[in-house]
Amino acid sequence: WRSAIILAAGYSLVVGAAFAIQLRYIYILLLTAVLMTLFFALFAWSSYAERERYIAQLRPFITSNRLYDQLLTQATPQDLDLGPPFRTLCADVLDARLAYLAALGPLAPLVGPPLTHPRRENLNLPPLTDLAAGFSSPAALPLPLDPALYQGAVWAVPLWSERGLIGVFLLGEKRSGSLYTQEEIEIARVSGERLIDTQASAEMARRLMLVQRERLAQTQVIDQQTRRVLHDDILPALQTAMIKMSSSQLNGEMQQAVETLTAAHRQISDLLHDMPTITAPEVARLGLLPALQRVVDNEFKASFDAVVWQITPAAQHNAGQIPSLTAEVVFYAAREAVRNAARYGRGEGAQEGEKRPFTLTLTADWQNGLLLTLEDNGVGLEMTGATNKGSGQGLALHSTMMAVVGGTLTIESVRHQHTRVVLTLPLP
Repeated sequence: WRSAIILAAGYSLVVGAAFAIQLRYIYILLLTAVLMTLFFALFAWSSYAERERYIAQLRPFITSNRLYDQLLTQATPQDLDLGPPFRTLCADVLDARLAYLAALGPLAPLVGPPLTHPRRENLNLPPLTDLAAGFSSPAALPLPLDPALYQGAVWAVPLWSERGLIGVFLLGEKRSGSLYTQEEIEIARVSGERLIDTQASAEMARRLMLVQRERLAQTQVIDQQTRRVLHDDILPALQTAMIKMSSSQLNGEMQQAVETLTAAHRQISDLLHDMPTITAPEVARLGLLPALQRVVDNEFKASFDAVVWQITPAAQHNAGQIPSLTAEVVFYAAREAVRNAARYGRGEGAQEGEKRPFTLTLTADWQNGLLLTLEDNGVGLEMTGATNKGSGQGLALHSTMMAVVGGTLTIESVRHQHTRVVLTLPLP
C-alpha cells in the first residue's frame, strides 16, 4: 500500500507539472512511461532485497545442526547449540531487547540452563515454579512481569506440549519501543516450543549414544580379557593336565594332574565371577513397590534417622500391573535417588552437631499413572554441588531412561530444607 501511494503521488506531480508548463501530450506520455518503468524497477529491486533479507533471517532456522553426524562421530557427542537460532529469533523477528527461554517440568533436566539474548553467563532468575502456577491451560495469555525481579523481562509467554507446560519464554521491551503484536507472541510461542523439544530430543539421543558406546567398549574389553585368559592360561593348563593324566603311572602324578585341573577350574570360575552380569532385581517377582521397600530397608535404612512410607491402596494395586521392563527402569531411578539422598543429603551438618533428624519420605500415588515422590529434609542440591559431592550424572541418565519408557523424572530442591525427586509414569 505504501508503494501504491508513492506511485499515485509521483504520477500526480508529474502530470500536474506537465499541464502547468503546457507540455505537449507526447512528452506527457513519455514522462509517464519513464515514471512507470522507474517505479516498477525500484519495486522489483526492493522485493528482491526483501527476499534476500527474509532468506538471511530464515537461514539459522533451516540450517542443519548435523545432529546425526555428531552422534556418529568417534569423539564424544557434543551438546546441541541452539543459541544462534534463538538469538536470531529474538533480534531479527521479535525485535526484543532481551529474552530468556527456560524449560520447565519433565523436559527441564534434558534442556539444561535457560537460553539468553543477548548471551549472558550468569542469569539469576527467581524460581519459575510460582510463575508456572499462573498458566492453567494452553489458551492462557502472557503474564506481565516485574522487570526488576525478572532481569528486565516484562512478559512471560507459556510454552505447552501434549505433556503440559514445558517452558516459559520471557520477553523484554522491544528495541523500537512499540508493543508486541499477537502474531509476534504466537511466533515466540511456537518457536520456543520447537527449540525446547529439539534440545530435549537431541540431549536424550546424546545420552543414549554415550551409554551405548560405554556398553560396547565394556563388552569389547571383556571379550579381549576372556580370549587372553582362555588362550594364555586356561588352555595350556588343561593341556598339561591331559598330558600328565595320559602318561601317569603313579598316584602322585595323578594327584598333580587333578590339582592342575582344579586350578584351571578356579580360573574359569574367577573369570565368570569378574564378568559383569545383568542381574534383574526382584521387581518381576515381588512387584515394584515391595522390591523398592526391600532395597531401602536392606541397603539404605541405616543412613537415615527415619524412613516414612505413604502408599495409597490404588498405587499398591496398580503398580503391580506395570510391565516388568518399565518397572525396572522406575526401580533403578528410585534407587539412585535414595542412594544420592543417603550419601549426600545429610551434608556437613551431622558432623557439626546438627540435631534435626534426617528423614526420608517415600510417597506413592496413582493419578492416571504412577506418581512416586522421594523427599529428604537434607541440605539440598546447592550445598551438594558447592562441596563437589556428586555430579548429578546418575539422575541425568535415569531421567533419560524414564523418558524412553514414557515417564519423567523431576528434581526440586530448596537449600537447607529439602530435596524432592518426583517420578511420574503415565499409563492408560
